[in-house]
Amino acid sequence: MTVVSIPEGQGALLALVDSVLAPLVAKDGGILRWVRRVDGVVEVSLSGACLGCPAQRDTADAVLLPAMRAVDPSVTSVRVVPRFLP
Repeated sequence: MTVVSIPEGQGALLALVDSVLAPLVAKDGGILRWVRRVDGVVEVSLSGACLGCPAQRDTADAVLLPAMRAVDPSVTSVRVVPRFLP
């Protein structure tokens, strides 16, 4: 069993990703995963239908960032990073 600790203040953002944003992305065949947060930058991966899509940046800026800022105003940007599979 792996125990994952959620850094203080990130629970609401993780809940937003899991319950709202990931299902929204899934409606278009994509998969959204939380990677990490470094200061005000939230890193996510987009795969499925979103993998390689030229609209990834637009999705991050116009959809993900405003939603995350509504929950946590200290979020300054959302960065889409590659997801490396084992």
